[in-house]
Amino acid sequence: MIRHRGNNVKRVMSKGGNRKIQKIEHPPKSTNVNLPNSNGHRSSVITSKRGSNGKTFSWSNVKFTNVKPIWKGETVFIIGGGPSLRGFDFEQLRDKNTIIINKAVQTCPWADVLYWTDSRVYDWYKNDINNFKGHKYTVKPYNVPSDVKALKNTGVSGLEEEPNGVRHGNNSGYAAINLAYHLGVSRIVLLGYDMGNLGAQSHYHEGYPVKMTQDRTYESKMLHLFDKIAKPLKEKDIQVINANPKSRINCFPKLVLEKALRLG
Repeated sequence: MIRHRGNNVKRVMSKGGNRKIQKIEHPPKSTNVNLPNSNGHRSSVITSKRGSNGKTFSWSNVKFTNVKPIWKGETVFIIGGGPSLRGFDFEQLRDKNTIIINKAVQTCPWADVLYWTDSRVYDWYKNDINNFKGHKYTVKPYNVPSDVKALKNTGVSGLEEEPNGVRHGNNSGYAAINLAYHLGVSRIVLLGYDMGNLGAQSHYHEGYPVKMTQDRTYESKMLHLFDKIAKPLKEKDIQVINANPKSRINCFPKLVLEKALRLG
């Protein structure tokens, strides 16, 4: 998983130089900040962002997507990035329903669905994402092509039931589980959801152009949040299988990978 960046400071140019005008918390580095109104519903505070291409992005131009339940009652395999998948033959998943996260777009360009939370992922892997033929979802649609579907960031923990949003859990893997729920599945199989490093190895691939997420960050910022999505999924009779017996996520039943692959 990618460690989300710390607080982001937005600046504008003034006659005297840069002037700090607003401090935005991250995670989530969200310009779609949800606040309760007098009716108990949540509304959005809209701000703008300048993308790496120099274009100004505004949430007022974003149309959020209602995810369609294309896999109603089926099984989906979500491919995380943990080092437990080193040496795994991903071709075994080619005929299964698959959601890939972040850099896995390079490993499985044939997957059905791609999701990312961190806006840097598009900057880093723009060509791979642009060439990806499946469904693309993100909560950070900063200056992305029109085929990338925008979802609302509706908070950190729990399960978002409205089909146009997800809870993010401080990592893309958590949000991808919420996305799988919207896609209508009855079973979710998690691959590479290690939530920890294997020595100096942070991922099954070469990692990201940022510092490796430390185990203490997984512990303090991410691991405990999975309990918050496990309960509502169980109440809705959606089975979640963690296909890594050594994963640090302990709220889902675990199964060795070879047996988990037979479920789809």
